[in-house]
Amino acid sequence: MYLTRRENGFRFQRRIPKNLEPTLGKSPIRISLGNLPARDASHIARLLAGHSDLLFLEVAMKGSLTLSDNSATPNVPDPRDEVIAHLMDLVFSYQELMLEQQERAMKAHETQKEVRALAVSKAIYTERLNFLSMFTELKESYIDLRDQVDAAYEEATTELKRQKYAQAQSKIAAFSGQIDEMKALLEQNLDGGPRRPNMSEVLEEWHHNIRLKLGVGEKKTTTDYNRIKDFIAFAGDRPVNKYKFNHFQQYAIMLAAVPSNYNKKPDLRGRTLEEVSVYNQNLPQNKQLPTLSEKTIWTNYFSPLQVFFIDVAAQYDFRSPLLDVNIKLPKSTKGTTDRRPFTVDELNKWFAISALAKQPDMKWMPLLSAFTGARVGELVALQGKDIYQVEGGAWVIDLTTDLIDADGTSKVRKVKNKSSRRIIALPELIIKTGFIDYVKTVPKDSNLFPGCFYQGKTRVKDPAGAASKRLNKQLKNAGIHSNIETTFHSTRHTAKDMMRVAKIDERTHDKQTGHSNKTVSRNYGAKNLLNEEIEVLRALPIPEGLDLSPYLSGKQS
Repeated sequence: MYLTRRENGFRFQRRIPKNLEPTLGKSPIRISLGNLPARDASHIARLLAGHSDLLFLEVAMKGSLTLSDNSATPNVPDPRDEVIAHLMDLVFSYQELMLEQQERAMKAHETQKEVRALAVSKAIYTERLNFLSMFTELKESYIDLRDQVDAAYEEATTELKRQKYAQAQSKIAAFSGQIDEMKALLEQNLDGGPRRPNMSEVLEEWHHNIRLKLGVGEKKTTTDYNRIKDFIAFAGDRPVNKYKFNHFQQYAIMLAAVPSNYNKKPDLRGRTLEEVSVYNQNLPQNKQLPTLSEKTIWTNYFSPLQVFFIDVAAQYDFRSPLLDVNIKLPKSTKGTTDRRPFTVDELNKWFAISALAKQPDMKWMPLLSAFTGARVGELVALQGKDIYQVEGGAWVIDLTTDLIDADGTSKVRKVKNKSSRRIIALPELIIKTGFIDYVKTVPKDSNLFPGCFYQGKTRVKDPAGAASKRLNKQLKNAGIHSNIETTFHSTRHTAKDMMRVAKIDERTHDKQTGHSNKTVSRNYGAKNLLNEEIEVLRALPIPEGLDLSPYLSGKQS
């Protein structure tokens, strides 16, 4: 019997084979295992049983043991002491493994995600123990087969018996090969499975064959593509299933020191993110540049990685390395600055300047966005046909139709998401400013704001980006621009507040601004504005104290 239970815990016991009693003595080998759980005691007893067979074999063949350099008692002359010392080393190693596992378990209850991480570690630990158990059983089978070969060899007095011995040796070799294959397979599974293609190769396939065909805006897909390439430049171009937690954690730490506007500095332009991060950290503390915010790091850098790994993990059959992990940012990481709506006083300062602008986009976009919440990219793409009257006389902006190209063919209107493809009701107060008079001067198939597409006589690559820069410059001239906090995009917050103050139903102004419905109930019903909702939005009142006289005087378009 290998395992017995005593008052002070479990004990492993193994009798000495008859042929080794002259060398090792008749007393059984006894090893105290201490107060272990029964399952762990059983595992280590099986491991000690298999290993003691190997030690007995070596003593039988050599008369002694040759212990490894890692043994706690090297060069002990007594073979019995050598056997006991070797088995004790195994017990100590197993107990150290258990202590390490317990320490990790004690530290693993900080968050719910860390509990799930502990479950994964426990599964891996159990898989390893199962493998050790299976490995021990195979060793026992191996020893039994070897003993049979030895017995056959002792009786081998004829050529026929020698042939049987050779056949048995061949079986042993094959059996050893199976053990090696199983060991290699286990190591491969613990390391993420068979090697998949490199991340750069998978990125190109995902970007061109999947991402670009989903109807997501080109600016968004290009930005996400570049951010994923930034990660590859930092962590290395590895097989897509070989990235570990530490690659992402170190990436997050590096991003926390990256200057937020490094592309605008000539001496930093063209450098990698890691290079500009190191550059900024090496500056004197009072001269270090403002860094990326928490929101920017999660939204612009980690969100594209999460989407990418979810897709390619499903395609190449491996577990996403970003699933159920808790990436942490340094405590020094800059907090998020939220955008806020414009105050009435700020709008008055802005409209006093925008109403006098000669370019139609600089004149009408501030007004349209402040009262409807339309995005700058949506306004830039407008054509004459997109603005018309519906039943009842209300004017609307239609973002549900395709655009007309210069050669007369239609092209898909690019919008941010599914909810952005919508009808926008124009409040009557905008109609009174003379905006519709300007619309009537634009041909149906022409751009409503052609100035957005040119810088002087040169056509710009990103009309929405160029328009956003010009409009933010207009805000600076009005003295109401603040980096991140109050930009042109703040008009969407402004429009939301106006509609809430006017007691307009939340679902109605979500449809007006193109925000998605977050609940099942609110997702039922017409996706575009009903005539009754258009009439409600048409009657949107002018906020108290807001001065539209710069637009109303003369109504020049």
